[in-house]
Amino acid sequence: MYGIYVDRESKVPVTRQICQQLRMIIESGQLSAGTRLLPTRVLAKEWGIARNVVIEVYEQLIAEGYLDGRAGSGTYVAEGIFHISDSRIPTISSGAAVQPQPKPEREQIIDFATGVPDQKWFPRQIWAKYLKEAAEGTLSEEHNYGHVQGDLSLRSAICEYVYRSKGIQCTAEQIMIVSGASEGFFLLAKSFAPKFHSLYIEDPTIDFTQEIFKLMDYRLVPVEVDLNGMRIDFLTSITPGHLVLLTPSHQFPTGSLLSIQRRHQIIRMVEEADSFVIEDDYDSEFRLRGIPVPPLQTLSPSRVIYVGTFSKTLSPSLRIGFIIVPPSLINTIAEVKDKLNLHTPFIIQKALSQYILDGQLERHIHKMKKVYKKRRNFMTERLQHLFGNDISILGDEAGMHLQISFHPKAYALLPWNDTAAYGFQAETISKYRIAKPSPSTPTGIVLGYGNLTTEEIEEGLSRIYQYASQAGIPRE
Repeated sequence: MYGIYVDRESKVPVTRQICQQLRMIIESGQLSAGTRLLPTRVLAKEWGIARNVVIEVYEQLIAEGYLDGRAGSGTYVAEGIFHISDSRIPTISSGAAVQPQPKPEREQIIDFATGVPDQKWFPRQIWAKYLKEAAEGTLSEEHNYGHVQGDLSLRSAICEYVYRSKGIQCTAEQIMIVSGASEGFFLLAKSFAPKFHSLYIEDPTIDFTQEIFKLMDYRLVPVEVDLNGMRIDFLTSITPGHLVLLTPSHQFPTGSLLSIQRRHQIIRMVEEADSFVIEDDYDSEFRLRGIPVPPLQTLSPSRVIYVGTFSKTLSPSLRIGFIIVPPSLINTIAEVKDKLNLHTPFIIQKALSQYILDGQLERHIHKMKKVYKKRRNFMTERLQHLFGNDISILGDEAGMHLQISFHPKAYALLPWNDTAAYGFQAETISKYRIAKPSPSTPTGIVLGYGNLTTEEIEEGLSRIYQYASQAGIPRE
């Protein structure tokens, strides 16, 4: 049915196989907008799989924007998906007064920091084993700086991993190992500087990427973000000399997912402008409902530079990331990397390559998804219990943080940047804005749960509620 084939011998999960094929069928125009898909029971019988699998496929593609679920009517192909040529379709293989409180000891403050994985779960013993084996098995001639793009065994392992987990098809030659995603952004900013001088960037967005491009004398052009990612519709075209930086799979800090319609729009724009998109995929492995969303890179491998990191999946202390560049840019970026003498520790690369090849990385990610999903569910339940309809919890069910939007203005106008006296710290959305709002502009807060226990989350949320109560909002 629909020309979909389920390969039961493949290592690629059935859900991913069907999702990938349905995306291709829709993008190629074989299923036009408004087409009603067959019921899940019919397809489950036709394909010889469990109905729950088909339901999961539908839910995944609804979340990505390919399908439109209409209660009591059925599931339909969504509007606004543009045809993609065959060459771009991947093959299958000041606020209210607050009463001063005694300041707790520093170790008592609960920090809802974002982007911090739980280091108590870091596989220390297993990692030590791989590190020891890498050190003992390294040849004397390998104790040099190594290849400027990184160790070939690690680049090859990453190639296999990103294909299995994200559907990215690339070669080891396209991969460059960097010391964290921040070095990757710096390398790209430096490499593109002779031709590009401005950057379309999400607003709000992570602060360090803003700083890297500003330090390299790029002019930042902020573009508003909503529940479907960057407002691509605000751009009529890409101006020559401009790059685009996106976090399409899990926008930071809002948590939104860039819709397929906007993905197609931005790809078409950069192609017309002879420009490029830099895709920051910092934590898409931790999508807590459904399967990871295919990267933007899979839509246009020649126009998207993919930036990945192991800081969220393993540990920030490893300082290892990677970039996947189009073949046309390999020599240019490698030359800049060589001139800057940017090398990543060889023994760590060796250890990581074998760790990935042995399936340890995917086992660790699978385990941590369960941990983070439990924490997110617990946090949302407690927030709803404490605040009820006074807040909205925003963002896709993914990663290690969520966003809270306050409805009573009095809550939003509290000085959320100065809460240590109440025993907690939380980041505000305004912290990440490029176009800085006025002090009276209502804001929301971002709560990270990656490195907190459920007990710490419960206590921290109680402190947040106590702090918010100072605004004097009556409760029923």
